[in-house]
Amino acid sequence: MANASGFFTHPSISSMRSRTHLPISVSGSGFCVSKRFSKRVLCSSLSSLDDNASRSPSQYRPPRLAPSGCKLIGSGSAVPSLLISNDDLAKIVDTNDEWIATRTGIRNRRVVSGKDSLVGLAVEAATKALEMAEVAPEDIDLVLMCTSTPDDLFGAAPQIQKALGCTKNPLAYDITAACSGFVLGLVSAACHIRGGGFKNVLVIGADSLSRFVDWTDRGTCILFGDAAGAV
Repeated sequence: MANASGFFTHPSISSMRSRTHLPISVSGSGFCVSKRFSKRVLCSSLSSLDDNASRSPSQYRPPRLAPSGCKLIGSGSAVPSLLISNDDLAKIVDTNDEWIATRTGIRNRRVVSGKDSLVGLAVEAATKALEMAEVAPEDIDLVLMCTSTPDDLFGAAPQIQKALGCTKNPLAYDITAACSGFVLGLVSAACHIRGGGFKNVLVIGADSLSRFVDWTDRGTCILFGDAAGAV
């Protein structure tokens, strides 16, 4: 799980007036902005504004921006039960354990079978991540499913949201970017958190490539397996 921590500050009141046309009022303890404006506003005291007012333009020091932070607070993974070893593949194509291990470092891979599904793996990994993070499903604000092999054409994220029991109906959508999908998912989660409005974001990376592998091609069948991971 990734969630928000820290705070965000906007530029000085004068620069805000010049950049926006929203009503701004000054009080004895600072300033406030119309409710239409973001709540992530710097509460700057009048004394600091007065200090800047006495400075020359070259000495002016605007308030430092402090972006809201985000951090990983839980992780989980899931793999299918069926295991295929290099020796198993040697019975199908012209290869052997040493040849595969030397070139790829792979000795075993897990593949879906029977009632296994990509959504099922994703839900299992997500559940473990939520348990580690001590975050309830109803507290999730966004579900990102990073996959290139969904179970159907309509995407997996909404199905995962339902299976987890996210009663507040958080946003849920898939990201299709192959090998870079999970990285882009993390970037997207950070942007949503730093942009405001999102606190707990669930990012899942899962693929079931075994369904599309040509098991008679020794150049590719040795490489791919199925699994899911979540943060």
